[in-house]
Amino acid sequence: MLRTRPPQLARPSAPRTRGLRGPARLVVNGAAKKKKLTPPALEVHDNPQPAWLPRTRISHGGGANESNVVAVPRRTFNADTDEPIYAVVGGHPEMALALAFSRETISRETLRALDLDDRRRERPLRPVLPDVSVFAPEGARRDVFDPTTNARLGSIHVASWPHVDAAIKRAKEVQARWASVPGDERVRIVLAVADAIAKNATHLGNLLTLEVGKTPSESLGELAEIAEVAAAIGERKDECGGSLAYPVRRYESRDKTRKSLGWYGEERALPIGIVGKTTAFNFPYAPFAWGALPAMAAGNGVVWKPHPKATLCAMALTKVIDDVLRTNGGFSGLVTCVDAGDDEALTRRMWRDARFAMWECTGGEAMGEALLRSLASEGATRLGVRTLLELGGNNAAVVHADADVAQAVESVLFGATGTSGQRCTSTRVAYVHDDVYNYFERLLVAGYKQELRIGDPFTPGVNVGPVFHADAVERFKRGVDACVKAGSTLLCGGRALGGNFVEPTLLRAPGFNHPPTATELFSPVLHLVRYRDDQLGDVVNDINRGGHGLSCGVFTGNEDVFETLATTLRVGIANLNYGTSGAEAGENFGGEGRTGGGRQMGPNMFRTYTRYVNTMRAPLGGEVVHAQGVSQKKR
Repeated sequence: MLRTRPPQLARPSAPRTRGLRGPARLVVNGAAKKKKLTPPALEVHDNPQPAWLPRTRISHGGGANESNVVAVPRRTFNADTDEPIYAVVGGHPEMALALAFSRETISRETLRALDLDDRRRERPLRPVLPDVSVFAPEGARRDVFDPTTNARLGSIHVASWPHVDAAIKRAKEVQARWASVPGDERVRIVLAVADAIAKNATHLGNLLTLEVGKTPSESLGELAEIAEVAAAIGERKDECGGSLAYPVRRYESRDKTRKSLGWYGEERALPIGIVGKTTAFNFPYAPFAWGALPAMAAGNGVVWKPHPKATLCAMALTKVIDDVLRTNGGFSGLVTCVDAGDDEALTRRMWRDARFAMWECTGGEAMGEALLRSLASEGATRLGVRTLLELGGNNAAVVHADADVAQAVESVLFGATGTSGQRCTSTRVAYVHDDVYNYFERLLVAGYKQELRIGDPFTPGVNVGPVFHADAVERFKRGVDACVKAGSTLLCGGRALGGNFVEPTLLRAPGFNHPPTATELFSPVLHLVRYRDDQLGDVVNDINRGGHGLSCGVFTGNEDVFETLATTLRVGIANLNYGTSGAEAGENFGGEGRTGGGRQMGPNMFRTYTRYVNTMRAPLGGEVVHAQGVSQKKR
């Protein structure tokens, strides 16, 4: 809760409360009207087209400049005078906090339901596994905070090396048994894990909103991706071995002599062992499942080191997974969560441990570089360890002359502000063709001012929550200041609003090769860049120069334009008439260059976590045929 209350401010125009519904305190000029509370369930409803967007799609005539654009708005707006809306009803822009009346109830009931309630500081949270103390029963304690209110959610003891070592040993022991289970049975259990996560989605989603600050619809959307990944695994279950513990592929020898003698080959697809997972704060659930579920289906164990600011989410998900594994064959401990807190030395020791066959990491570039340096410091002893890195991206949208501007604006607005601009796929730069630039900018500014509602994510209608930490607020302020000093023009936003809340910010770049547009700020900050028909190559070069290569969104009806961009941009995802944010669960996810180069899911969903053993089978007592037909007989 806030300790101080700012002076009463003029009430902004009442916004629509569409989308999420639930218990809330509606603040009207300081007075509270209580609504009857119900258990903290989350409901997600289809959102109608925003009222600030045109009712009809845009048609272009002649040279297609702004004067040729024909659109019928649902309501008129004045981009110069409309004020941003910071809360659903009433509110205080300086603090940007619209507290839901049920927040304390949601917090208490969610933590209790997931067995994570720790209101007494003297009682630390219990470990996930009763016989392997992943969350240390003694040692340094740290608190976990809610970024919306800065209230303490819980207190846990950080693990030390003996606890981590015990967790790895347990995972190795259980994985040896798990690898011998028929593939069909492993897939069945993995699908049961996904089903249990879906049944706990309300509480897991609430916890994600509490600990990370996502809106409930975003929280449930992240959990829905786990079900989609599980569905992809179920569709491809034959690749996991079927009735066998591992797939065996038979093939004929291409050597004619060997083939005539009855020789043939076999290829065994075996699990690699223990996969280490490191996840970021912004998406603690889905990226973990993208790798963990296929790795489990292929016969591997997983040790999870989550971001220290999303540890409760990781603990809760691990508990759900472990309950299913325990009751389906006694595989408790196959998936283990280790809280290393901010102990970098402990993290590096985990990275270097030879019992890990692979590290799959989502996070910032500094983390990826530290991992690779740690492995390199071990020399030849860790040459065989696999790495799969997804390290973010400075993603761009390209809005061409024939684009549906309303469609592009809606996509870019969400891409830049969803999850408070803290997605690896968030839109950072929009390159807009000169023919539609003025209209696009004016419509987007209106969207920023009229559609965005900043506040407590549990408040119905709020669609921009906090950034995850005070450090992120300072990074936002420094970043915006640096952009303006470098020559960016501030179109709207730019302020820190108190607590962990910031204004989504829209800037106009002076042109290509603008230094700020090549930098990932990881905040809700978007630049606009204007280009002409003859500058499409310059757009490609400007996007590629930063070195990131995760996602792009191209808005056009011209297939040649899209094909040019999709094949020359160094990215892993190129969407057509869809923004940069998000990905198709079960398909390839990852990017090039500074993004890390790895791919999760996709065609290699199981192969990523598999080692192959090839065998050439010759009949016992048969004729020996040397490699390459070499003969050692005397002539």
